[in-house]
Amino acid sequence: MQRLLSRAALLLAAVVLSSCSNAAPSANSSSSIAPGASAAPAPAVQTLSIKAGGISGCVSPRERQAFEVYALRTQAMVGAQSCRITERFNAFATRFRGELTTEGQALRGYYQKNYGKRGDANLDEFVTELSNASFVNGGGAADYCGATNTLFDGVMAAPIGRLAAFSHEHPARALPAMEICTSAPPKKP
Repeated sequence: MQRLLSRAALLLAAVVLSSCSNAAPSANSSSSIAPGASAAPAPAVQTLSIKAGGISGCVSPRERQAFEVYALRTQAMVGAQSCRITERFNAFATRFRGELTTEGQALRGYYQKNYGKRGDANLDEFVTELSNASFVNGGGAADYCGATNTLFDGVMAAPIGRLAAFSHEHPARALPAMEICTSAPPKKP
């Protein structure tokens, strides 16, 4: 899975870099807008919502917590790469290493429990969709890098041991809606 995340990070970096343009305005473009005239409307913000891809039925509150933490981690990683502030993500990942590891194991456990041998493949698919949605949804923000820095300021102020609470209070935009199980699953005979 780590290799897949590295590939996803490289792909995201390539997309970000290729989307930057230093091209000069064409001879046909106007460099200023006449007083009283309005600029062309900004293009619609592109959003990408992921299906609850690979999320089977309802999830327990504990599983929901793992999804929330992982989605926040992904949003932070994508924002850090897009805004070239990876040192902030590295500090976040180091500070909350234990909690990130615990929640990552819980998320993997969810996929293995629900999908058996296909669990890791389904988790990889979910992670890819989550990363792509984080990139597309975040890239349309008016001040994406400012919002990413604000996210890091907030999460780094959270005490160690409170990452799950912070993730719940600041849900990642790309996290799909999930139904929370209201009763314990039936016991197997």
